Order: sequence, then structure tokens, then C-alpha cells
Amino acid sequence: MTTKMWSRTNQPAGRNPLTWFFLWCSGVDRNLIDTRVERFRYVGVGVFIVLIASVAGVMFTLFGTVINGGFTPLLLPFAAGWALLVFWADRSIVAEPRYGDLDPGRPGTWRKRLGPHLFQYLFRVAIAVGSALLVTEAALLLMFQPEIRREMDAARIEQVAAVQAVDRHGETRQVAELRSRIEANDEQVADAEERVATAADKMSGEIGGATGTRRPGYGPIAAARERELEQLRKSANATRTRVDKENKALRDQIGTLENGRQSRISASVEAIEQDRGWITQEKALQRFLKANRDSWMVQWIPWVLRVTFLAIDLLPVSLKLFARPTLYDRRLRAQASVVAYRTAQKRQVERDAVDQALDLERIRANTRYDLTREEESFRKSSRLGYLRDDRW
Repeated sequence: MTTKMWSRTNQPAGRNPLTWFFLWCSGVDRNLIDTRVERFRYVGVGVFIVLIASVAGVMFTLFGTVINGGFTPLLLPFAAGWALLVFWADRSIVAEPRYGDLDPGRPGTWRKRLGPHLFQYLFRVAIAVGSALLVTEAALLLMFQPEIRREMDAARIEQVAAVQAVDRHGETRQVAELRSRIEANDEQVADAEERVATAADKMSGEIGGATGTRRPGYGPIAAARERELEQLRKSANATRTRVDKENKALRDQIGTLENGRQSRISASVEAIEQDRGWITQEKALQRFLKANRDSWMVQWIPWVLRVTFLAIDLLPVSLKLFARPTLYDRRLRAQASVVAYRTAQKRQVERDAVDQALDLERIRANTRYDLTREEESFRKSSRLGYLRDDRW
């Protein structure tokens, strides 16, 4: 019974494909995991890493949808890339072994343990903080969407009224000046027609004897009155023709100015109506939060979401920094100690081989030097003996 339980407990880790996948995600060596508890622990770590990467991809899609004003399939590749970046960052953090100082005589300080990976941890914290802030804003925009729409509608009404009231290019002043010129021209025509009517009355009074010389009949004065009336009529007709031409041009200018102003107002109103972007929604959200300062729930929800998203995003780093060493970590340290010892011994053997080679080279050099000196001495002695024999 005991043997059977031991065999089940110490079966190779990751035989199940799903278990193998999550162990691979956690970055552990399956050959060093012998207990079921360790397997459950590191499968859970792998599940957390996959879930955090999935949440990162979903939140990126959510944020892009809010900014874009609607969902588009083009966001999916970027969301998958962001999720893959978060996944590899978290996996590299949890897979980093915690050897510490492998020399038992020199216990490592926290700077030695954390120093080599400080930049990696800070980079992951920066990603988590930025993601938490941006994703929280997107979540708040979705959560308070009805209130944001009301704020946007109220702001839109104010902006449209401001656009319609503001005369940016002076069209109102120019139109007023053109209308004044039209009225002045109409007054000229009215004056000319009034003079014609006065002249006609004078001529009629002269002919009837009611005014003028008071002698009825068509005499010289009546003829003069008639000639004057005819000239005034010609002048009035000329004035009317000129005024009609000028007024037509002035009315065309007024129509152009009013149409241009109305077109600009319509374009501005249309732009305001279609403006539902991220910045506009953020302004509406800030107005809503500012208007509801007395509601503690409205004020606390953004911070609760930020802290929650940040804690979820920093879960792998927290597990790496604050979790106590496990049995797997001890096995990994023992394996690293053996590798370090083997490396140190190999390095010592290589140093000994180098020292022996240098010693042999030194001995060879001394031997060559001694042999050279002996040969030189023998050569000198042989030459001197030969010279003594010739002299004798």
C-alpha cells in the first residue's frame, strides 16, 4: 500500500498535456518536481500567468474599443501581441531561478539577490502601473456610460449654442453693412419717385388751375412742368435700374456670407455631434466625478479598480519576491551547486594543467640553455686543443 501511494505521488510531472502546458507556462523543470503539492502549486502559477495575459489582451481590446468609439477586428492582432508581451514578461520573471549565493561561506545580501533582476522587475512594475491606469479609465467609461452620455449631451448643447452665437469671421457685421447700403439705395429710389410724384402734382395743378399761376389750361408753364416731369421720370428710371443692379449684387454677397457662415456652423455642429472620442468621454467622466464629490462610492470606485488591476498584474512579481523558497527551489539550488562545483573543479583542473605546462616549458628552457652552454664549452675546448697540436 505504501509502495503504491509512493509511485502515484512520484509519477513524472506533466504527463497530462494540459498539466504539461501550465507547467511550461510557469517555467519550471518538470524533472525536479516530485510531489503532487509542488505540481499543484506550479500548475496554479502557470494558470495565473495565462489568466493575467488573457486579461491584458481583453483589457487592451476594451481600451482600444473605447478610444476608437467602437469595436474593430483590427484591434485583435495588437491585443494578442500585448497579451504575448505580458505573458513572456511574467514567465521570464517566475522562471528566473533564485539561487542566491552558491558559496555557503558567503551569504548573499538582498542587493546581490535582487540587483541583477532589478531592471526587469521595475520594467514589469511600470507596465503594470500604466496598464492599471489606462484599463481603469476604460472600465470607468463603460461603467458610467449612461452618466457620461448625459454629460456629453449637455456639453454638446452648450457647444452648439456657442458655435451659433459666435461670429468668428465678422459675417454679421458685414451683412449689416450690406443691408445698410441696400436701404440707402432704396431711399434714393424713394426720393426720386417722390420728386416725380411732386412734379406730376405741380403739372396737374398748373393745368387745372389749382396751383401755380391758377390759370387753367396748357400754357408755357404747364409745358415747362411737363418737361421737368419727364426729366425726373428718366432720372428715377435710371436710379431704379442702377439701384436694382447694385442691390442684386449686394444681396448675392449677403447670401454668400450667410451660406458660408451657415455651412461653417453646420460643419461645426456635425463635428460636435460626431465627437464621441476618448478625450471627450474623459472630460465628461471628470465632470461627472466632480459633480458627485459627495458620493463616497463614486469617488472610491476608480481607486478600488486601479488597486485591483495593479495587484492582479503584479501577482507574478509578488510571488517571486515575497514567496518563501519551496522544495523545488532547494532542488534547483542543489542542482546549481553541483554545476557550480563541477565548473569550479574543471576550472581548477584547467589551471593545474596550465601550471604544469608552464613548469614543463620552464624545465625545457633550462635544459636547452644548459645543453647549449655545454656544447659551446666543448667546442671551445676542442678548438684550443687542435691549435696546440698544430703549433707543436
